[in-house]
Amino acid sequence: MENDPQKHIDDIDLNNQNNTFQTGELFRYLGFTRDTLRHYETMGFLKPCHDQTNNYRQYGFDEIYKLLVIEFYKKRGFALAEINQMIANDQLIPLTANLVQKQTAIEQEIKKQQQLLLKLADTQAFCQTLPQHLNQFSVMDFPLYEIVSSFSAISAFDEYQEKVLAHINLADEDLLSNMIRCVTFDATQYHDTEMHLVAPASHREIGKDYLDDGPCLHIVVESGRYSDATNQVIEKTRLAAYQWANKNQLRLTGTVYLHVRLILFHDNLEQAFVEAWAPIDRNN
Repeated sequence: MENDPQKHIDDIDLNNQNNTFQTGELFRYLGFTRDTLRHYETMGFLKPCHDQTNNYRQYGFDEIYKLLVIEFYKKRGFALAEINQMIANDQLIPLTANLVQKQTAIEQEIKKQQQLLLKLADTQAFCQTLPQHLNQFSVMDFPLYEIVSSFSAISAFDEYQEKVLAHINLADEDLLSNMIRCVTFDATQYHDTEMHLVAPASHREIGKDYLDDGPCLHIVVESGRYSDATNQVIEKTRLAAYQWANKNQLRLTGTVYLHVRLILFHDNLEQAFVEAWAPIDRNN
């Protein structure tokens, strides 16, 4: 096919620029719904003409192209208000700054969502293994936790501002997951209790305090108001722990860490499943 010297590369676009389209046609051709078009018009993005014979909205090339620009930036995470500002400011440097800012915000959101996925996976794994650990002793390695802060009890809410909230980002973390109760005991009774705000650690550092990691006698017990005899359950668990340890020729250090891992509700009463970790004396 020979080149037509009279034909311009933009002839098709130039010929189509005078075409107008109704709302239904924009939905059929481009997928823009009536509600979307009305919203953009309310926001001031679009100013369609009106057919004088039937008052139908008519969208020309300029309005449709602006729709494509809006979608361009929407698919890059910008809100309509942000897009409106960028359209008003046609300078490249501010636009580049906006793109960098948006990229940083999205990266932070991705990191947050990844953390949520890890939490969901952890809770799901606990649910899957709950039947085999509920009221069943076994020896497992307790992970390393740094003690960030300590306070007297989970109910000591007047201590939270200084000893808890000052050390945790509530936008990303919940309180229960980062609290571990430390209880000391012997073969006859419990002695003392203290709450720790903790953070997972990969290794020990000089000058920081940690919970005892390593081999522990592990069990999951039920607590909460739904259990009729919570104290009796804890006491029976202490006695059973010593019996199990003696039977298996193990000696406990006299400390147990209690970590709330899951809570259900029955008739508005909480049913808590608590992981108990009792470190084993390595000098057996």
